[in-house]
Amino acid sequence: MEPNPDYLPPTQKFIAFLKEQFEKFKKTPLTLPVGAAITGLAFYAMLLYMLNSCLLPILPPFIMLLVFWNFGIKRVKKLLLGGIIACTILMIIETGFFVDVYSNYEPVVGHSEDYTLYNGMVDPLSGDAQTAFNFTLDINVTKDPTVPITNVTVMIIGLNDLRNETMTLALRDNETASYYYMTTISEPINQHAFWANVNGTWYIAGDFIDGEEAGAMGPVYSSTWEIAKPLLYFSALQAYVQFMGIYTMVVGMIWWTRRTRRMREKQLNDWETKRKDAVAKAPKEDTRVPSLAKAMGLEEEEDSFVCSECGADVPGDAKACPQCGEKFD
Repeated sequence: MEPNPDYLPPTQKFIAFLKEQFEKFKKTPLTLPVGAAITGLAFYAMLLYMLNSCLLPILPPFIMLLVFWNFGIKRVKKLLLGGIIACTILMIIETGFFVDVYSNYEPVVGHSEDYTLYNGMVDPLSGDAQTAFNFTLDINVTKDPTVPITNVTVMIIGLNDLRNETMTLALRDNETASYYYMTTISEPINQHAFWANVNGTWYIAGDFIDGEEAGAMGPVYSSTWEIAKPLLYFSALQAYVQFMGIYTMVVGMIWWTRRTRRMREKQLNDWETKRKDAVAKAPKEDTRVPSLAKAMGLEEEEDSFVCSECGADVPGDAKACPQCGEKFD
């Protein structure tokens, strides 16, 4: 028995109202764009809080499918169209997120774990293709001012390029050996780190992330568009190849499952139809049951029997039942 809505508590009334509005919403053409937007918000939250998680490249396709499925979008063509819309939004969000990261990064002073290498930096932090960027590094020699130092190198890591450049000694005293390397940069987004061999031991200086050495950010171009161009390319690859690829595979599995079920149901229906046709075409047994009157001895002159279909009395020489039309062999 359905509860009377007039006597429901306010909370249940509100929940029932929301369910009713949601069912109405599922019948509108807004389900695709709204579902894609919700997927985009979830992806942005993942970029904020799960940037270094191995789940980041895997979860978005399943979030897309979950949102669209709950919005009542279950046809394969609509699911694929929704995936394309959602992936476009994810591409834009990812590009904007990393443009902001690279445009507003904080300068990092690189150092080795024990600070044998320190004050590793680049100046200026941003510029363009004509800017001369100066990489500098100090090496602590207070323990032994005569310690041999070799292979002082700056590693410049671009999106598509990796350079190892030998640095030049600028100054050396009893405390510090200072090195520099000046160059222009062709890549809009770069990281850098420093290497040096001090008294036979190799040291690396850079940023530290979760206790591990990593490249320090910079230099980066100051133009937002120059930063966005390569990021847009890589974001499109991730959105349309990685995310859409996984999503299409899952939707394809759903399509194949549905197709297999339809084929099985059709086969069962065909078998049932053939069975009924075979039964209908099979010759019926001539089971002529004597009529009640004849069985009681009330009917002796005329031979008669009972119709096996309707039970009516039929004359013995009849070829068909006068009551139901059943034919006799």
